[in-house]
Amino acid sequence: MVTKYRNGPAAGIGRRALLAGLATSWIGGGISAKAAGAPEAPAGAVLRIAALDWGIAATLVSLGVVPVGVPAPAWYARYVVDPVLPGSVVDVGLLFTPNFELLQALSPQLIVTTPLLQQAAPMLQRIAPVYGDLLFQPEADVLDVAEKGTLGLAERIGVRAAGESLVASTRGELTATAERLASLASRPLLLASPLDNRHVSLFGPNSLYGGVLRRCGLTNAETTIQGEFNVVGLEKLGAYGDATMILLDSPAAPGMAARLAETRLWRTFPFVRDGRLHVLPAVLGSGGLPSAARFARLLTAALSGNDGGTP
Repeated sequence: MVTKYRNGPAAGIGRRALLAGLATSWIGGGISAKAAGAPEAPAGAVLRIAALDWGIAATLVSLGVVPVGVPAPAWYARYVVDPVLPGSVVDVGLLFTPNFELLQALSPQLIVTTPLLQQAAPMLQRIAPVYGDLLFQPEADVLDVAEKGTLGLAERIGVRAAGESLVASTRGELTATAERLASLASRPLLLASPLDNRHVSLFGPNSLYGGVLRRCGLTNAETTIQGEFNVVGLEKLGAYGDATMILLDSPAAPGMAARLAETRLWRTFPFVRDGRLHVLPAVLGSGGLPSAARFARLLTAALSGNDGGTP
């Protein structure tokens, strides 16, 4: 179970002393904790890392280095899922507003963040050196960005070989997906995630999901979106009559994918009527290589008829 910091009085104990004591008890022997299936970190690697992004945290675990602190681990478990974040990881606050006092009490050797938290870099640098990593950028070479970011992070923390292994294993996963789904290469796939019972996020070719389709030789039914996604009303989906819908569930609205089936308009779409609908669990769209590999596995299972849903 992930231990969470909560504000509260402690008679006779100063705030900083309390935080330091809690941090010590949390990380006791957990700095070198290893997630199941992750490689061992080599001697000399930077191990005490605070990761202020879920995709970075997932990448670190995949590299064999479990971060000492991550924002909102419970939400990581909903969005990222795999690799599993061990219970030794401390909750350091919200994704874009980390708890600076708690971070300081954890005494990390390195804080890894994304450009989205660049404005907080001066404050973070008072605690530990800061490394800004970019694992996601909505553009045509979205997976190249993830690979480059992974190798840069691995180099920075002294696990270059693990980074190269992660890149190679992810490429292997996508190659396997391409081979297994080769007969479906010309079938247009529509990638979406429900926001409510009237709107979905529609993902374009520059999203992580679109990048996986491209690497696997599969066809994205939506080619006009320049960024990661567009929010559209359900009525817009009628224009994709021959597509197979890949609907990614949303952790922010659990069960919404299933509830769309109760919508009259939803039931009129050809991909629903003709059994060309597959509902997948949530996959973090900015999660880098671990998310790309997980999406490929889920997609393979769905389109191979092994998802337990609509064939």
